[in-house]
Amino acid sequence: MTETHYILDIIVLLAAAVVAVPLFQRLGLGAVLGFLIAGAAIGPWGFGFIVAVEEIRHLAEFGVVFLLFIIGIELKPARLWIMRRTVFGLGTAQLLATGTVLMLVSIWFGLSPGSALVVGLGLALSSTAFGLQILSDKGELGTEHGRTAFSILLLQDLAIVPMMALLPLLASTELTLTQDVELAALEAVFILTGVFILGRLLLRPLLRLVAESKRNPEIFTATAILLVIGAAWLTGWAGLSMALGAFLGGLLLADSRYRHQIMADIQPFRGLLLGLFFMSVGMSIDFGLIATRGLQVAGLVGGLLLIKVAVVWGLCRATGRGVADSMHTALLLAQAGEFGFVIFGLGNMAGIVDPDIYQLLLLIIALSMVATPLLVKLGSWIGQVLEKQAAPSTEQVAKPIPASRNHIIVAGFGRFGKILANSLAKAKVPYLVLDIDPAKVAAAQALNHPVYFGDASQSEVLRAAGAEHSLMVVFAMNQMESIGQAVVTAREAFPSLKVYARAWDSRMAQKLLSLGASYAIPETLESSQQLSWDVLSVAGVPSETVARLIRRDPERKQYRIGGEVRIADTPSGYQSMLLVLTADCDEEGVLAYTAALAADCLASLTVVELLADTRLGVEEGVSSPDELEDRMMKSRRERLEKLVAGLRDGLQVQTKVLVGRPPQVITREVAANGHGLVLKPAEGVSGWRQRLFGGNDEKLLKACPCPILLIRTIPPVPYRHRRICAGIYQDEKPGGHRDDRYAINRNILLHAARLSSAQFAELSVIHAWEAYGEQDMQSGFSPFQFEAQNYVEQEQSRNKKALDKMLAEVRESTENEHLPVFNPVCYMVKGSHRESIIRFANDLQADLVIVGSAAQSGITDYIVDNTAMAITRQLQCSVLVAKARESISSAAEDES
Repeated sequence: MTETHYILDIIVLLAAAVVAVPLFQRLGLGAVLGFLIAGAAIGPWGFGFIVAVEEIRHLAEFGVVFLLFIIGIELKPARLWIMRRTVFGLGTAQLLATGTVLMLVSIWFGLSPGSALVVGLGLALSSTAFGLQILSDKGELGTEHGRTAFSILLLQDLAIVPMMALLPLLASTELTLTQDVELAALEAVFILTGVFILGRLLLRPLLRLVAESKRNPEIFTATAILLVIGAAWLTGWAGLSMALGAFLGGLLLADSRYRHQIMADIQPFRGLLLGLFFMSVGMSIDFGLIATRGLQVAGLVGGLLLIKVAVVWGLCRATGRGVADSMHTALLLAQAGEFGFVIFGLGNMAGIVDPDIYQLLLLIIALSMVATPLLVKLGSWIGQVLEKQAAPSTEQVAKPIPASRNHIIVAGFGRFGKILANSLAKAKVPYLVLDIDPAKVAAAQALNHPVYFGDASQSEVLRAAGAEHSLMVVFAMNQMESIGQAVVTAREAFPSLKVYARAWDSRMAQKLLSLGASYAIPETLESSQQLSWDVLSVAGVPSETVARLIRRDPERKQYRIGGEVRIADTPSGYQSMLLVLTADCDEEGVLAYTAALAADCLASLTVVELLADTRLGVEEGVSSPDELEDRMMKSRRERLEKLVAGLRDGLQVQTKVLVGRPPQVITREVAANGHGLVLKPAEGVSGWRQRLFGGNDEKLLKACPCPILLIRTIPPVPYRHRRICAGIYQDEKPGGHRDDRYAINRNILLHAARLSSAQFAELSVIHAWEAYGEQDMQSGFSPFQFEAQNYVEQEQSRNKKALDKMLAEVRESTENEHLPVFNPVCYMVKGSHRESIIRFANDLQADLVIVGSAAQSGITDYIVDNTAMAITRQLQCSVLVAKARESISSAAEDES
């Protein structure tokens, strides 16, 4: 009967959350409020479905433990250092000032000093969940008030840990504010130091041991949970907060190579348990107080909002922020936060906060959170009024620069900056340029260029240029020291701003990235054009337009040889692409997709249509002298010309009509003209003959000397792949073609590197491997069954070394091609390569999968299905098929 009761409670909890949370998120009120209302509805003060709140609360406390663990593991010291002035300056001032005022008010209401301290600090916190969600939804994280609010919320999240550590000291009957506090503090420091040292010595070796010896992912998940609960228990046993131990455990793993996997394993438990915590809080809220003490509750909520608005607004104004931004920030952070539930809940259990006061505090927090959307709208209205009335200060205006939004700031008007500015002007993307050379500025302004005098390494100048409302800033000065100083200034003053920087070489690029640059490109033959390409793409200019503008740039003439553009030096390694149109394809979509890919890769494009040979005596691939066939080919050419008419402004495009069978004609065209990539809509599979002996696609894969991209789905505008998945495996079967498979895998990775860098796509590599003979060794009739595990571990280690070797070779090739650093996310998967690649591609929601095809001979060439074709048929996305020996045109490669 008891088991049935618990199951019913679980069903009620899950059902309430499933109904309430999506509803409140849809209304824009957030998941936290949804959990609270759901808990209130099913709790003893609501419909009474659940009465045993205390039992649930004990389990729900682990939600806070897991939350603090995640905060610790996500904490990056570099990020704090960049924002140190706002976080530790303004953030600390807000927490202490607001907490002090609220503490004094609480004492005036009759609370004891210890209880008033907890109440003051708890109500001084604001809702991180509400604040960041609203800023993100309105796109205001990059504004002045958005950055200020984020910094204050970050400090509050960090302050949770010492506030929780303070609770056991306040709850102790043996300690007072003047007695043995030093001893308790020293004891806490000693315990935490011991935990920190032991963690440093034991955690990483333990995780490495588990990761290397695990046979299934559940073991690693269990280890991650053990770390969280173990660290929490250790500090709880020592008399400190369990959440403090969890936070410290997460902090110890912040720089671990296993942090991402640990976060992925912990996240579901954290979400469920934290939701359960907020539901338990909701069950404890007595909404009946509104009926019995309505005026008092309204007065307390209103007083809290007024105090927090006044304190935050005054501090923002005192630190030099504008009137409107200060009001925005104050009203956004006026509510009490979700961590108040945590602080007051722990304080109630520790006997610091009286149960009646606890109920009142929970209701105040909930009502202040409900008022947040209205306060934000009020803040927007007040901010607009104040912006109209307030005149800009001289400190904010270093030069009469026109107010701009959604523009691009270019710092430096040398050769590099001029090329970028010219590209932006021709694309009609709003921009302005800052330079400290008066002669350059005067000359540029005489030609009506938006160039202004100003030092971009000063935050006031960037602010005057509208950096907080800009798309990005690009530092293109000629001195490395100036660029480095400017990057640091921009990142510190505008943490969420996109910062692009010019670099002389890869070492300088790495230095700039470490200083806070979002993107740094080393100078190569066409680095300025490449940066222009990237900036225009981020600004939303279509790929075809970008290609046309960059190719027509007059500065590009210095990179021409004999009047011909050196496309072989382009990053992708492809000189020419061949698109084969079929009768049943979406011609406009396929053309737009292929043109975008060719433009991104700076390749020329040849579009062909095949004409079936229905007459004897017509040589394949050659037009017939017969008048009828001439007319047919002429009409096809005219139709193709109309289709590609809109592409010629941005690409080198030619059209052809070829006669004959598809595999042979396409292969001859590739051999004759050296195309680097063939694109073709994937054909469907129908009929027993095609299933048994293969269709045109299978025959083309076996015959064509270059890689083939079978188009199955077309990415949305601007027709760029977002997630690329490369699937490789080792052929270790007896008689397997190991050398061919290694060459195929290497080419797969090269294509993945080129296309992902050309289209700024996420890249994942799936390395499938099998331990052939493992089942025979593990059978009961084999004398080697006890050695099977060692054999499997050796095979895994050998495959890992092979993968590392391939990655190193490809990384060297990409460096020669001047591509960005090749650093994909790699997965080692034990099992069949076909099933593994298909499963992972679906899980990753890849829109392009790159696999390999090995040439076969004999009867298998006709009746054995090809891995690439098997994968293509089972996936909904496009598939690029690489070969062991490819005729790819690349200036960086010299392969036979």
